[in-house]
Amino acid sequence: MRTVEIRIGGVPIGEYPTWAYPKGEHLGVFSIPVYSCTVTGSDDTGKSVLEKFTVLRFGVMCKDGKTPQVVGLADHQKHMIKAWIGSYRVHSARSDENGAWQVYDNFLIHDGPDNTSELFASIGCIEITGSQGFSKFNDLIIKLSGSKATSREAQLSEIGRSGTMWITYNAAQRPPLKKK
Repeated sequence: MRTVEIRIGGVPIGEYPTWAYPKGEHLGVFSIPVYSCTVTGSDDTGKSVLEKFTVLRFGVMCKDGKTPQVVGLADHQKHMIKAWIGSYRVHSARSDENGAWQVYDNFLIHDGPDNTSELFASIGCIEITGSQGFSKFNDLIIKLSGSKATSREAQLSEIGRSGTMWITYNAAQRPPLKKK
């Protein structure tokens, strides 16, 4: 298996709407920044590949129904991806792009909104935006990994167990809580 590197940018490149998860939907809509996500590796011919995605990195959490706060990983850090969780389903919105990569504990990489008219919530996971964005992200991961498993799910599981996929979070300033 070949190494795949994921890097999450530290400078906002736009904004998306969100709501305060899990008990703050009635508090209205907030704006959170989006960041670049660069995936690098090499294909079967040894050619270097670099592709970019746009992601949610921070989110708004509200556990008590009254007090929303911005959450997510702001410090520079690097983690080996721990696993592919094929049974994962997005909790805050409707999505057909299932599954998630486990960074550590409950910090995951999974599907996010297709565009700024879709309202997803986040509490610090990396959410891949864009139409079929998470599917395209996973297609790229498979291409770069060199997995020889015979089904998509088997490929994703093999990659998740391999210890060859890494994510680096560039340091970022935690954004302020911002009502839309």
